[in-house]
Amino acid sequence: MKRNYQKIVFPAIVFAAFLFFAFQTVQAFGIVAFHADFFKKKGTVVIDAGHGGEDGGAVGVNGVMEKDINLAIALNLQKYLQENNFEVIMIRDGDYAVGDQSLGSISERKRSDTKNRLRTVEEMGKCILISIHQNYFTEGKYDGAQVFYSPNDTESSSLAEAIRQNITSSLQPENKRENKAAEKNIYLLYHTTVPAVLVECGFLSNPAEAERLCDEKYQKDMAAAIYNGLIDYLSAKTDKTPSETSSVPERQISP
Repeated sequence: MKRNYQKIVFPAIVFAAFLFFAFQTVQAFGIVAFHADFFKKKGTVVIDAGHGGEDGGAVGVNGVMEKDINLAIALNLQKYLQENNFEVIMIRDGDYAVGDQSLGSISERKRSDTKNRLRTVEEMGKCILISIHQNYFTEGKYDGAQVFYSPNDTESSSLAEAIRQNITSSLQPENKRENKAAEKNIYLLYHTTVPAVLVECGFLSNPAEAERLCDEKYQKDMAAAIYNGLIDYLSAKTDKTPSETSSVPERQISP
């Protein structure tokens, strides 16, 4: 009787152990598959640091060049995006123009620069464009960021609003500026067909804001607000298309 009992119990134990091992293996593969999906690229973002090279952009009341502030914020934004597994294309990552420098006049080189920026975006196909600039006005009393959006893609206005909300809530609570659709004078946004925004981060004509924009921590905080706005925009999109939810990272950056 004892031998019969052992003959029954031992195979049962072996079978149970096999089932447990198989279950653990399936779970492990499931976890690996989940993490593999999480670490897939989240999408492509083209970052345009406005101006560059001989085109310095606006000059702040404190002497700072717009092109330098644009690049500093753009590089911080690049870092945040790459850390969260986005593919990032930088139209410029240093102090240079992207047009044909062999052209004879500044206006020709500037026109070439602008068209090359648009060409970079067009060549990427499906992507999001974020252009970084600073504002300037003849009077020094004006301040605050403002976001412009492309009129050619309906998603652009939603992206602009998400970024605006994050900038105002984290950095500029008194800022009441509204988003605006880009007109012909903003060539890049007016002609691109992908979701695209241009963020005027502040006024270099305002002494206090010009100083803030030169501060490295404030530059990082501005980039973080733009990043978080992008994540909020993508999260809202995936609420409408749940199958894409796993492709959106969490908001992780707190200015």
